[in-house]
Amino acid sequence: MKGMVAKMDELFMDDGPWTDEGPCMDEGPWRDEEFCDGCEYDFYEAIDQLVRDVKRMKAKVVFLRYCLSQHLPEHTGEMLRWDIFSDLNFGYWGLPAYQMYIDAYHGGQDPFDEDSYVKHLWKLSRGKETVNY
Repeated sequence: MKGMVAKMDELFMDDGPWTDEGPCMDEGPWRDEEFCDGCEYDFYEAIDQLVRDVKRMKAKVVFLRYCLSQHLPEHTGEMLRWDIFSDLNFGYWGLPAYQMYIDAYHGGQDPFDEDSYVKHLWKLSRGKETVNY
């Protein structure tokens, strides 16, 4: 293990502008105004696509857990259905970029808390819908 840590240090300690927390954001092309002219919209679009992908993946996990629960012994399947949403409630609140995104694109409401999405997940968890999100 000690050799692995030394190798990781060697791999990540290059000549780049590093601080204790990682790459130094004060240097590089992203600091050039011409490089990022109008890219705020592109960042929001990227975040929006990532949010849609995560929503689809969460829906698939809920649906697959429900399907799996139908093929398990009754007691085990029931426990899985009770726990069908476990480990899926991670959020991005508190991240400034995400907060800017939901303010700009969703009027301040987290897209993971939208009524239609929550209802869709609930129906998936009961086997009353298929994944179409």
